[in-house]
Amino acid sequence: MGLFTKYDQEGPGVFSDDPSHGPFVRFFQSYASRFLKLCMMNLMFVFFNIPAILIAYVGSIYFLPLINPVFNPTQFQEYLAQYGIMSGNSNTTGQGASYQLYFLLILLSVMFVVGMLLVSVGPVQSGLCFLYRNFARDTTSMIWTDFVTAFKKNWKQSLAASLISLVLTTVILMNIVFYNRIYHGQAAQILATVFVMVFVFFICIQMYVYPLIASVDLKLRNVYRNAILFFLGRFVPTMGIFIVNIIVLLIIPVLLLLSVTYFGFAIAIFYYLFFAFSFVHYLNTFFVWQQIDRYIAKPQEAAEQSSEAIDAKEEHTEE
Repeated sequence: MGLFTKYDQEGPGVFSDDPSHGPFVRFFQSYASRFLKLCMMNLMFVFFNIPAILIAYVGSIYFLPLINPVFNPTQFQEYLAQYGIMSGNSNTTGQGASYQLYFLLILLSVMFVVGMLLVSVGPVQSGLCFLYRNFARDTTSMIWTDFVTAFKKNWKQSLAASLISLVLTTVILMNIVFYNRIYHGQAAQILATVFVMVFVFFICIQMYVYPLIASVDLKLRNVYRNAILFFLGRFVPTMGIFIVNIIVLLIIPVLLLLSVTYFGFAIAIFYYLFFAFSFVHYLNTFFVWQQIDRYIAKPQEAAEQSSEAIDAKEEHTEE
């Protein structure tokens, strides 16, 4: 991890590492103690990411039918009719049901894409990650003041990161579409699977980008390089965090929508507005901060203490 430089020292302390509790317990203790603040930050994320939500909506409508023709609205309706979704005495009712389900499919896709920061307003996320980082360190944080400060400090780098993410997401999805629908050679299915795996790995790498931008003073290319190093070095736990993200952003809302119909839809909207994004992003930042603390903060602290000891010894010798 030698690429890490200039650890950001803002804040009164370092990560509160209680040896009596593991990271799992510490995370939920920290989350519970700041629950209302995190709910407010979730609402901030949704509000400031309205442009990203609109872009993700257009992208979902465009790419889903290309990836699988079933996701074309007309074919989606016909597919549902085969399974009895269409009403037996009313075509209109069947159309209405299919369009509602199609809208829910698009909604889930949009929430996942935005929640995993594939499409996002980068400066907003760097500001929020700075707050999450402070929570993970168990330091005092003024939400609006610290958010604005981090936004101003990191807006150029984080905006570039959001544009990179948008471009790479588009390129990867286009390759998935090409090898899944257009190219029919012998290796088509293999290559389509490879790009699906690349897409998953890119999502995992993206989990590290904004916490690194908010915590470490690095050029953007080194932010991505270190994000890749962290992903490779912590592959298994990173994939575990990714699965939790899937459960929170997709599985739980689907269960809500399937189990309690219209009331479930209202709960799902409330869930996305006040809980899902901040939980996922704080979990990700909490996990990433542990890596930063282990590979940057503590080694740099030890190096500084060693340097101070050497200087003190030289001064004592001179005397």
